[in-house]
Amino acid sequence: MPYGIDVLRYEQSFGQQVVVGLTWDVLLVFAFVAALVFLIHFVVRDLLNPTGHTPRSGEESSEEIARSLEAQGVAEVRRFSAAQRASHWIMAIAVFLLMLSGFLIMNSSVTVKTVLGASWLLIHEVSAIVLIGYVLFHVGHVASKGTWGEMWFGRADAADLWVRLKNFVGATQEYPKQFKYPSAQKLLHWSVTGATLGLVLTGLVLLRRVQTPLWDAAREFSFLGVTFGLGGATAGEMGLVPWSFVLHDFLAVATLALVMGHVYFALRPREWAITRSMVTGTVSATAYAEKYSPTSWAVSGTASADGGEPEAAEDHAGPDAGDGR
Repeated sequence: MPYGIDVLRYEQSFGQQVVVGLTWDVLLVFAFVAALVFLIHFVVRDLLNPTGHTPRSGEESSEEIARSLEAQGVAEVRRFSAAQRASHWIMAIAVFLLMLSGFLIMNSSVTVKTVLGASWLLIHEVSAIVLIGYVLFHVGHVASKGTWGEMWFGRADAADLWVRLKNFVGATQEYPKQFKYPSAQKLLHWSVTGATLGLVLTGLVLLRRVQTPLWDAAREFSFLGVTFGLGGATAGEMGLVPWSFVLHDFLAVATLALVMGHVYFALRPREWAITRSMVTGTVSATAYAEKYSPTSWAVSGTASADGGEPEAAEDHAGPDAGDGR
């Protein structure tokens, strides 16, 4: 590879050279490219073209929306419930531990001691179980709320992203207010969903090679008539087990890039008023009026702010309420 970058890692197993995933070089390249993209975005968007949101066709201005909410006594708008916030941070911790343990396993030359004597592999496995539990909870929560359609990416989202891209390169002054769940956030959601499913499936293949209370470790095995073997000694003769190693590492690196993007957009100064809602559960009426489309996310003293059926007025954070985007 150019610049001395190796892509695949090999190990000797019972006298056979076997592919066991991607190299540390690939992680560094992905991280560098992602960081460069975010730097360019920050310079262009926040320094050179700090555009404010413009109302969509037929919408009230930010000032009119803010005055309307003030007249109704709404100072804070609830965006996330306690369950949503708790599950988000549990997921965040699980993903962080998965990436930390996974990349330390990936780079065997790094020797970092774990706490309480647990192996990095055990931490990786436990974190994966927690992440799977989060996914099951999330699906159940969405089903109970009846909000399946809120994260679908449709034509309106594609058109919205196109306008934002044109604004980014200076082709238009239009910079529409965000939907309740912004188009870019939906893309992130489905990208992370796809990567997570792939990580779980490939991870189960690799876990079959580890001794557990449910099965004995196996270098090669069959499942539903499909043989998961090691293949030959070269990448061109790889079996399904080495491919699972490679895909697992690739999806992990892709997830790292997605997480970097999520953190970058969350920590931008212009987005901090929205980011804090994942801690407090609410956004200020001013931030809502400035950034969000009321036709996509209708808020009043009685309208539901987090999906599902309309709620009672006292369920919404008002002036005295204590408690992505």
